[in-house]
Amino acid sequence: MKRNKVFGLSLVTAMLLGSSAYAGKIITNAGDPQNPSWTKNYQYGFGGWNFDNVNVRIVKTSDYDTPTLGYFNTSTGYYTGMGEKMSFVSDIKDRSTGTIIANLHGKDWPVGEPSGVKIINGDAKVAHGKPENCIMNTSYLASAYLDTVAPSAPSPVICSSDFQTHKRFKIYMNPASIDGVANGSYGKAIDLVFNLVDGDGSTLRYQVLQKIDNYTGKRLDGYSVEVLDASGNKNAELTLSIGLGEGDGGSDIWDTEDLSNFSHGLWGPVDDHFPIPGFFDDVRAYYPVTLAADKQSLSYVGDMQGGNYQALFGNWLPSSNAPMGLFYDADDNPETDADLIAFYGDPFANGTEGWYKGKASGWATMTEAEVNALLDEKDSLYSKEIVEDVLNLGINYIVEVGNNAALGNQFIIRIRPHVAADQTSLPSGVTPTDPTDPGTDIPTDSDGNTASSGGGGCTSNPNGKSFDFMFLMMMALGMLYPFRRKFLR
Repeated sequence: MKRNKVFGLSLVTAMLLGSSAYAGKIITNAGDPQNPSWTKNYQYGFGGWNFDNVNVRIVKTSDYDTPTLGYFNTSTGYYTGMGEKMSFVSDIKDRSTGTIIANLHGKDWPVGEPSGVKIINGDAKVAHGKPENCIMNTSYLASAYLDTVAPSAPSPVICSSDFQTHKRFKIYMNPASIDGVANGSYGKAIDLVFNLVDGDGSTLRYQVLQKIDNYTGKRLDGYSVEVLDASGNKNAELTLSIGLGEGDGGSDIWDTEDLSNFSHGLWGPVDDHFPIPGFFDDVRAYYPVTLAADKQSLSYVGDMQGGNYQALFGNWLPSSNAPMGLFYDADDNPETDADLIAFYGDPFANGTEGWYKGKASGWATMTEAEVNALLDEKDSLYSKEIVEDVLNLGINYIVEVGNNAALGNQFIIRIRPHVAADQTSLPSGVTPTDPTDPGTDIPTDSDGNTASSGGGGCTSNPNGKSFDFMFLMMMALGMLYPFRRKFLR
């Protein structure tokens, strides 16, 4: 992989003002994704995300509210050096009031870099009819993280990278996004704004790879996505797609349950990627998706379909009410994900609150003494954390960007949470991690790593090393299920 020269303000300006053979092409410094150039401390895939309503902070992984530890230049993509236990937060502001209403996260350094969103154009290796362009996370491949030593160089994840390579950025919707909003109503606009290059009137398609997390402090029952032009209006040159009939041989790119769902490792059947059924259910849990007649908005609102999420927890939980889980770190490596082996709750909704190993075990129980004994082992690989993936949805959709002579030099992806009308108390047995927490704190483990979902909604991790004897015994006894507690690392 060759290194380019420093990517500076003059080049960004040239991209903003220059012409190309494409209409609706989002700006990026990524170049040819099959031969990516990389420059130390300059974000790869930079230039497309507009920062007028975004503040990028470099922070400690143990405290996302600490003063900024470094500097990110929103004109050039340059950021000051980062090290172990360092990450970033991109604060998204209400474009009218300037209030921070959401936080965007990627992966901790050295897996990912600020700002958390990159643009890839022209990835010819995508499959199944997906677009050759994408809006995705700023992560790097496990074989070539940002701390890779010369003469080798880091290798960024692109649209066509393998399953579970951390492609999805995450938007944490915070309490300000629903402040003053009545139950049963949509919240405030969370706007992601993108910069365009002038073009010739053709249309480009971008897959958006993201997750959305409920840190609002209230139950939600879905959200909406819409596309708007630079003036904030609907425009015939901006549409959305959910891939119907657009796959190989006229097939659908995604099944209905894949458009807006919870982690496959928690709710999902055995398949090519997941050799063991989901911890809570072997049926996918998802929101049904409706594409508007004008194809300019998507809504994901109502009761969940499929798996038993709602039976266990009610509608979409806020962060302050996520259940606790017992996790096992099989390879003793903070850069990989730990396995959920039990959760604290009441799957029968009959007052039998306690530790349960999952549906496939017949909801076998563990005593508090057994849990504590595992946690108290010398050099224990067990930990007790919230099951963070009950908070986030992985969503799939495509933005179709047409003639930007009719759009202006930008377009907007607007996301709005939908507050559930029913805000009744939690089901019996679900124990809030902190009943006084409004849902703004980002959960951390005992080492200060922030809990987050990996790139593919994943259960197995390609970075894993080896499993110890206890781990193999637990698998043989049916005590271990392949949901992974996700770290931003």
